[in-house]
Amino acid sequence: MAIREGRWDCPSCSTQGNLGRDRACPNCGRPRPEGIKFYLPENAPKIENEELRAIAQSGTDWICEYCGSSNRITIEHCVGCSAPRSDRTQAVKTYNLTAVPRSAEVTSPPPQKLNASNTSANQLKRNVTPSLQRVRRTPANRRKRNILISFILAVVVGLGVFLFQPRTIDTTVVGTPWERVVAIEKYIPVTESDWSVPSGGRIVSQREEIHHYDRILVGYETKTRTVSDQVQTGTETYVCGQKDLGNGFFEDKTCTRPIYETRQRTETYEDPIYREDPVYKTKYTYEIDKWVPSRKATASSNIAEQPYWPPLNLAKNERESERTEEYAVEFRDKKGKTYSIPLDRVNWQNYKPGQPHPLKVNALGKAWTLDKKE
Repeated sequence: MAIREGRWDCPSCSTQGNLGRDRACPNCGRPRPEGIKFYLPENAPKIENEELRAIAQSGTDWICEYCGSSNRITIEHCVGCSAPRSDRTQAVKTYNLTAVPRSAEVTSPPPQKLNASNTSANQLKRNVTPSLQRVRRTPANRRKRNILISFILAVVVGLGVFLFQPRTIDTTVVGTPWERVVAIEKYIPVTESDWSVPSGGRIVSQREEIHHYDRILVGYETKTRTVSDQVQTGTETYVCGQKDLGNGFFEDKTCTRPIYETRQRTETYEDPIYREDPVYKTKYTYEIDKWVPSRKATASSNIAEQPYWPPLNLAKNERESERTEEYAVEFRDKKGKTYSIPLDRVNWQNYKPGQPHPLKVNALGKAWTLDKKE
């Protein structure tokens, strides 16, 4: 199993990259504290030196209860104060990652002992490698970003106010057009075609036509095709994580996975053969009396007069179908621009040609009266 030497950062003087074998900071001399988080630099090499391998594989370092020094498992008395060995040890963790997380500072109080079974996803998430850490924005960058966002928002708001905020202009009513329409239906014979004759229909002609096709199975044809299969041909071992040995060293965690090979083969199969048989039915052409749209009677005017419905003058085989009416008022400003605004009859009848009236108009040219809610 490959062994690699980790690093640790001193929480007292912030010295970074101390060797895993160092049980005290080379810069300030403070002992490596309990709960220190070891990490692997990128592309950390395998340890070939047998002495270092023996130290790494000897076991977890223990922590002196009196002076806090970190001691190798093979030492019975603290190298700092000669106190006897205690039961406190550095934490042993397994990371199912391609690189062992780099720690920040030692947390207080020190973390509990962790192993592969109780290391939570949140703890692993916090311990990410420097190369995978999201770049933190500096205060200056955040200020620049906020200024830019504020500027863009101000431009958008200003443009929206300019385009949609209405202004009031003086206009004069120049027209009050209206139109009333009555749709008229006529009861006449019409010719239709279908597979059956409705009540009241009079058959004009009939003929046999294809109504649909029935799909009939008549046999099978033997064919061949090439298919691909994934066949397991063996297994391979790969490094799927690292185990923090709790003494400044890491041991590769290995996993196995199957190896597959794509193999092709030829197989035969029976392809069904179908015949499409037409099914005939009688199709009828018939005549039937129906009410159908015939014409429209319209009354309209552009002057201020009382609206009226047009005279219908219905024939014996005609009837009224639907009535619709539209009203509008035309305004003209001092520059000669005309605005036509549709209104309901109640509001429309309040306007007369020659009457001055203010309008609301926005930069897009949309206009509406002051008494119209929009």
